[in-house]
Amino acid sequence: MFNKRARSSALVVLYGQALSLLPCIGLFAQIACATESHKPAVDGKSADLSSPWKLFEQQNYAQAADGFENLIRTQSPNARLYYYAAVANKQSQRTARAKQLFDYIVKYFPNTAEGKYAQQILSSAGQPAATSAATATPTSELPESVKNALPKEMQDLLATEEGKQAVKLSLMQQSETNLANIRKAEAHGILNKSNQIPVVKVPKPAKRTEHPFTEEDVARLGAHGIDQSQNPNCWFEASMAALAELPRGQRLIASMIRYGDKETDYVVRFPRDGVEYKISAHDLEESGMHDKAQWASILECAQIRKFPDNAGAQGEYNDQSRLEVGLGCITGCTAEVVLPKSCSVQELSTFIDGAVRSRNPIVAATYPDSMLGTLPDLVVGQHAFTVVGFDPAKALITIRNPHGQHAQRFSLGSDPQHREFEQLDDGVFKISLPLFQKYFHSVARSFI
Repeated sequence: MFNKRARSSALVVLYGQALSLLPCIGLFAQIACATESHKPAVDGKSADLSSPWKLFEQQNYAQAADGFENLIRTQSPNARLYYYAAVANKQSQRTARAKQLFDYIVKYFPNTAEGKYAQQILSSAGQPAATSAATATPTSELPESVKNALPKEMQDLLATEEGKQAVKLSLMQQSETNLANIRKAEAHGILNKSNQIPVVKVPKPAKRTEHPFTEEDVARLGAHGIDQSQNPNCWFEASMAALAELPRGQRLIASMIRYGDKETDYVVRFPRDGVEYKISAHDLEESGMHDKAQWASILECAQIRKFPDNAGAQGEYNDQSRLEVGLGCITGCTAEVVLPKSCSVQELSTFIDGAVRSRNPIVAATYPDSMLGTLPDLVVGQHAFTVVGFDPAKALITIRNPHGQHAQRFSLGSDPQHREFEQLDDGVFKISLPLFQKYFHSVARSFI
């Protein structure tokens, strides 16, 4: 028998079930309403019954999936289209394509409702079949008391394919114990199937902020969110990494990226640059950039627009170093450049330590391989790096290669104690000041 405590527990669980279902069904209600506006027009009228949206409603998933693929090739990317296409492919047993589409949604539309549900589906893929959305048996239906607790319009939605899928997704998050408690309470008459339990309204989601990334988002990976790929823009990537390591820089990066309009996903504006660079999810996909952090790919995409084929990377009159231009672009501040070979060890130490201690960005560039002569292979020639730390007591500089996880690794066999050189992970290494003077031709810092 259920005592008062058990009855109370069952009621709490029931409330939780109803509340967890509301956002899920609400999502599909919005999708169902928005579907009409996404249907392609034929001679000024809505598309006929062969449109992928209609085919999806009729559960003709294979044909719907083919139709959605045609739309993907002709329309700008949007989360709703890709989500329907992914579900249609999944229902047609085209699991590889479905996963590819779900991955795309999660990567490029992470903050949308579709992005969150795509993530749930991908996460559930590794669960045992008995608990997956596609094969759930006892938990694939809501208890009658939960159904009756919902408003009539939501109950009507449960009969649709969208509603059924929403229920499955929601129930994947609920434990068998909770559902068993509800059904047991029904069996003992504690909860009647006709009970009308008040449903607490779910608050509307907060209004979307102007900026998609916060300084905390940038700080999460910092410089390690950057992996330079095929673009020869180390001079910019190193400067962006320098900024991403610093609190003021993280705020600055977050402020550069805004949400776009209906046609554009993101808008980038570099400091003291009057030009706005519009970046879509499609642009990011086509660019081939694979930075760990999405904000890094967005900024890199904008940089490629600003400096196509590195045009202007040495200043308007071709009289500046690329380090200077890179720092100036990403910070909006003038950079100060010194040549290590022209400095004493003490002068170079003071220059580097001043930037590191004050937490300001500093970058460096190596000589070409042809000028390194017979020196041991320790660095990539003619390449820009980020200075991420400095130990003046040991005269060791910590440096990161923007190639990141794909960076070439080096070692100095004559230095087993790592007093002169030490290779670390993700493109990071430590190098002594005297060696630094031999391999690096310039260092640039900026104060933000």
